[in-house]
Amino acid sequence: MKSKKIILVIMLITCCCISCKRKVSESLQILIQNRTDSVMHIQLYPKKTEPTTNDLYPPCEGCGVRHNTEFTIAPSDGIYSKEMMIFYTDNLNMEPYILAEKAFDSIYISTANKDSVIIKFTHENATGYSENIFSENSTWDFEIVEETRHSQLRGYPLRFYQYKFLISKDKIINKKGNNL
Repeated sequence: MKSKKIILVIMLITCCCISCKRKVSESLQILIQNRTDSVMHIQLYPKKTEPTTNDLYPPCEGCGVRHNTEFTIAPSDGIYSKEMMIFYTDNLNMEPYILAEKAFDSIYISTANKDSVIIKFTHENATGYSENIFSENSTWDFEIVEETRHSQLRGYPLRFYQYKFLISKDKIINKKGNNL
């Protein structure tokens, strides 16, 4: 009788341990990264697939969250580049430029330096920059970031597949058509 209770307790503990195991939540993210020495002012023009109000847009399909369409990204400090996530999806098989095309009509970037460089990305072309975020030929940095978010009793494992579109000084084209 005592051995049956021990076996039952061991089975219950095993079931609890197995059921407590959390599935990793995964998402693909696109980010803009500032690799210049100037503050960048970003203006996003999202597609009107969902209603937007007060300069806010949904950073994912069907989510209830809203982000500002206008924001700044601090300059690189020489060690770390600053970045901002602009859209994410649960579809891990999507290319970053396709996700950008799906989410935005255009993206404008200006810098706070004396030249106040204007970069404009549209589906057709890029102005003021040698690459286009909407182009299949654009260059992206890729990184997998894993972290755990905690609630009161549990941790929730997360995995982000991050594609970073880099804004660097050597790819900015001035009004005369030369790189800065």
